[in-house]
Amino acid sequence: QDDDFVTRDDFDDTDQLRIGNDGIFMLTFFMAFLFNWIGFFLSFCLTTSAAGRYGAISGFGLSLIKWILIVRFSTYFPGYFDGQYWLWWVFLVLGFLLFLRGFINYAKVRKMPDTFSTLPRTRVLFIY
Repeated sequence: QDDDFVTRDDFDDTDQLRIGNDGIFMLTFFMAFLFNWIGFFLSFCLTTSAAGRYGAISGFGLSLIKWILIVRFSTYFPGYFDGQYWLWWVFLVLGFLLFLRGFINYAKVRKMPDTFSTLPRTRVLFIY
């Protein structure tokens, strides 16, 4: 019965390490930024590369900052943050940290193939 299963040792780098490129990062970034949480879910779930997922995270962080500033300084929501300015700062910092996390982690991942190209059969797990 062992003859039925064939082991595969000839993995390509494309099978092991799906990084993506800057175009995918920018596409998912703008999709998450322009279409807010719907764009974030679509771009995060439909892409399989690290560039796409980190672009979605970064775009959603900037989208969160955009909407907090719109609600804070809009005349349509005059008493929305009265007495609760700490909540405004929490969401603003959260959005900024998401933006930085996506951008910095993608920059780190882009440099990884240079270090892993010398190692034989390296498998990399990206934690999103």
